[in-house]
Amino acid sequence: MSRSAACTIIGLLALAGAAGAAPVQTTTVRIDDFEDRDLVPSTGVAWVPLGDDLLGGTTTLRLKPIRGGAGGSRGALHLEGTIGEGPAGFGGAWTAVADGGRAADLGRLTGLRLSLRGTGDLLIGVRGGPLAKSVNFMKRVTATPDWSSVEIPFSSLRPQGKGLENEPWDAGQARWIGVQTVPGVAGPFSVDIDDVAWTGADSAGAAPISVSNEPPVSRVLVPDDEAPLRALPWRPLAEDGRGDGHAGLPDARALFVAQDPTRPLTWFRIDLQDPPPAGWMGVNLALDTDGDPANGTAWWGKNTAFHFDRLVTAWVFRAGDAYQGTVGIASPEDVAAMSLTNREEVHLAIDRAAKRAYVGVPSALVRAESVRVVAAVGSAFLFADDLPNEGAARLAPDVPRRAGN
Repeated sequence: MSRSAACTIIGLLALAGAAGAAPVQTTTVRIDDFEDRDLVPSTGVAWVPLGDDLLGGTTTLRLKPIRGGAGGSRGALHLEGTIGEGPAGFGGAWTAVADGGRAADLGRLTGLRLSLRGTGDLLIGVRGGPLAKSVNFMKRVTATPDWSSVEIPFSSLRPQGKGLENEPWDAGQARWIGVQTVPGVAGPFSVDIDDVAWTGADSAGAAPISVSNEPPVSRVLVPDDEAPLRALPWRPLAEDGRGDGHAGLPDARALFVAQDPTRPLTWFRIDLQDPPPAGWMGVNLALDTDGDPANGTAWWGKNTAFHFDRLVTAWVFRAGDAYQGTVGIASPEDVAAMSLTNREEVHLAIDRAAKRAYVGVPSALVRAESVRVVAAVGSAFLFADDLPNEGAARLAPDVPRRAGN
């Protein structure tokens, strides 16, 4: 999901290539020093934990700020968890190169620098390339029990993944930076990270520049309070069985709808079989809004016969007191262009105790009597389960409502 990154420039002296040449000044461009301990760099896109749990795996991760960083600084980032068994297990911490998660140009930079404290090998680098075919370009390094500074020249990055050995590094298509476990490592995992910066800058203007004509892929979403939503006059729309989705990811049980009595919002309540994850959630509402079930884009889950005209998306991570991720209301054309994040009004609340997710949209979007909906749940990365699996729920107005939670 034209952005700019506010940068702190630290002057460094570097020797010129020829012996006896006068030193020239280069700079580093700060990404995050964690002194404020909010885990949000100047891009506004927070650090998030990424693991195979987002794909249905068993890895568990926790990301938090800590006091006391490298060189006696005030703060650092701490990542810990348990990496799942098998070749698919992985875990790491990632943030965007530029505001909105858009592709950025690193052409005037030469690499990354950061401080590490931990035990064992890690992969550090940049995810880049076209949005539909991004690749991790990483370097393997070793963390030590004491703080150490690590340099990652872009020239040392190698593409990761089977069949990707020949993928070229493109400094003009950088999207995310991250620290991640190496393949084949399982069990308890812990690392501290501090003073992350770009290196080799020739001036303050060398900071990453986002591609101005590319839509964002991430935005911040402040959650609604779930408590008032419990008492809305919910009307049941559809039910769904257990175990019919992607194993290890949220599993839908029932779908309800209600009007907000204080705002022009229509709320959809998705009841889940189990409590949703604490750190992330994925919700879609595929809406047929024009009364013609044959046109629009075919839904890609089990319910492939359903066609939608608008897609509501909230695929998000928890970032402090807010959510962050893919959020918006998109047309079929937007979906085809992978432009799902925008400023359209979307509301979200997660009620872990009640095993529910609430999604609110402007009532004008679903006002017509012919509107039909298919809901879906999953992770912040992956679709998992339709509700219903066949047909669609119809949102006829003025249907008698019953109170309850």
